[in-house]
Amino acid sequence: MSGAASGAASANGSLSGEWDGIFNYPHHMPPNAFTAILRDEAGFLTGETTESGEVHGDPAVLHAWIEGRRSGDAAHFVKSYDAAVRACYVVQYAGTIAPDGNEISGRWDVPGVWSDTFIMVRKSGSAEAVEREAAETIR
Repeated sequence: MSGAASGAASANGSLSGEWDGIFNYPHHMPPNAFTAILRDEAGFLTGETTESGEVHGDPAVLHAWIEGRRSGDAAHFVKSYDAAVRACYVVQYAGTIAPDGNEISGRWDVPGVWSDTFIMVRKSGSAEAVEREAAETIR
């Protein structure tokens, strides 16, 4: 498939898949890596993330749920942690989807507390694996 055709197909295509990302902290704190599994059903995004909590002395691994929406080249979602130490935080993400559909970059915000930038990159071949798992779950 040519680059132009690939980009056009991906821009309107699914964001389903496994993603690796980094979000930056303000106040001279080191960035934190995360992994995400996204499911994109007609523009509605759901999924989960896993990240290290050791930066703040939280549990070693933090899990969170994602819910949001994709429209054109924009993705908006909220991340809600399941750990009691972070349950009061809802993180809002707003990003731009790269033309090939394999990168999302933008800003995250905990309203009234802090915000900074993030970037996430789809793992190669992961969309098919997530779609296959979803189809098996439904059967």
